[in-house]
Amino acid sequence: MRRSIGRGVALIATAAAGLLAAHEFDYRLVVPDPTHRHDLLLRTGHGYLARALIIGAAVAVLAGLAAVVTGYRRGEGTAPFGLTFARLALVQSGGFVALEAVERLVVGAPPDDRLPLVTAVGVVVQIVVAWLGARLLAALRATGALVARLRTARPAARAVATSWAIPPGARLARSGSSRPRAIRAPPVPVHL
Repeated sequence: MRRSIGRGVALIATAAAGLLAAHEFDYRLVVPDPTHRHDLLLRTGHGYLARALIIGAAVAVLAGLAAVVTGYRRGEGTAPFGLTFARLALVQSGGFVALEAVERLVVGAPPDDRLPLVTAVGVVVQIVVAWLGARLLAALRATGALVARLRTARPAARAVATSWAIPPGARLARSGSSRPRAIRAPPVPVHL
């Protein structure tokens, strides 16, 4: 169970951060003029979005750390990319549609002529961001797995390096330190 917690945290945090980032990007695409966009966002219950993006950035960092830790602990044998992408796309696009409805209900904003366009573009943007999020999670998990492999390979590499450094038959003597050191044999005369 503990192993799946990290994967779940990474997935949920990625979905939340992706939902917020794609939400903002959707409105930038549909309403490119900053003044009109600002007015529309305030009228439709999106006044919180700028602050939520800061929280979303922190959540994205949490997702990245969780993915690296999951990769480190479990290796690359985590959820397949297609499954991760499908989960993110479903949660983000469904969450976006629900969030749009709730935002407008809270402020009592009537449906306007931009709502169908905002919703359609928003769902597509959510799916694209979910794909990017799934790719990023896979890369971060692979990074964690690579670090784990390098860490476990390191002692073996050190043992091989040490065996090459000490010539066969050399005596090891202890100096004042706790580390053994090789004693050199006398020089061999070279005849020319």
